[in-house]
Amino acid sequence: MKYVLHIIAKLNIGGAEKIARDIGLYAPHGYENHYIVFGDEAGEYESQLIDCGCKVFHMPSPSESYKGFMNNLKKLMREYDYQAVHAHTMFNIGWAMLAAKQMNVPVRVAHAHSALRNGGGFVKDVYETAMRRMILNCATDLVGCGVDAGNRLFGEKAFAKRGKLILNGIDTAQFAFNSEKRAAMREELGLKDKFIVGHAGHLAAVKNQKFLIELMPELLKRKNNATLLLLGDGEDRKMLEDEISELGLTDKVIMTGNVPNVYDYLCAMDVFAFPSLFEGMPLSIVEVQANGLPCVISNRVPKDVFLTDLLSELSIDCAAPWVDAICAAERNDSEKYAAILKDSGFDIGAIVKKFYDIYERN
Repeated sequence: MKYVLHIIAKLNIGGAEKIARDIGLYAPHGYENHYIVFGDEAGEYESQLIDCGCKVFHMPSPSESYKGFMNNLKKLMREYDYQAVHAHTMFNIGWAMLAAKQMNVPVRVAHAHSALRNGGGFVKDVYETAMRRMILNCATDLVGCGVDAGNRLFGEKAFAKRGKLILNGIDTAQFAFNSEKRAAMREELGLKDKFIVGHAGHLAAVKNQKFLIELMPELLKRKNNATLLLLGDGEDRKMLEDEISELGLTDKVIMTGNVPNVYDYLCAMDVFAFPSLFEGMPLSIVEVQANGLPCVISNRVPKDVFLTDLLSELSIDCAAPWVDAICAAERNDSEKYAAILKDSGFDIGAIVKKFYDIYERN
């Protein structure tokens, strides 16, 4: 048996978390995947991984004690003879790569999942510089889910020289459009005759859901049957609920929280809107395209995600073009797009194989 250790902050629903989960769910015979998560919370993906034979270990985060985190990592590495350590936690990856190198783990994968640049200051800049240097010195493989994400974590020169681009993949058959699912889901939601503008993502400032809520009054002037359907949960939920109430949109916006069957909700939608401020390689936009759903997308999103003709790119500096594009959107030949995504290499089976090819190298 070959063991792979993943370091992922949480196993909640999310893009990076889903890729880490899928590596375990789709593991070939002879591999067992282990996961380190920070804190005591059991995320939505944890039970799925345990059910398929993976192990999940809970530890304090590095920020609580870097020395304690390193000791915990090394203790686990002494217990299992890991073939690979695969870290998904951006700049904190440096500690995992250092521990794995010191413990002679042959394959050490640093995986960049985000291009986000938060404000910081001198201390944060120094920490990121130190972690980047540690990653470049200790990792055997630099992987980015997108070029922007790879450049953000590793630096442009290092990613161009040593980096490997592995875009996020999905189960394309699962996300394929189904007209029967569409009818059933719209009936279940009570939105049978509505024009559904959809969005899926963590409810956080970077995802910019407030922008979509603020579009609704003007959108309703153009399409009085419009409904905004927001999938996901997060720290901005209360703020967004207050905004919905202040604008008198309580009966025009539905917030579902996290849902396990995103693919069913996508079938119900007429158009998807994605006004993010930053992204790495958003998995949700891959899913949307497999579903054949037209999507209006922020020009802040990396070009890696443009896989079909379904995307319309707009600046978030002006709202009017978003209203125009959303109102003009129509589903056409939605059934064909899952096959297009699969043939382009975005099926999760093909993506996961790329990681196991890396693990097998040594």
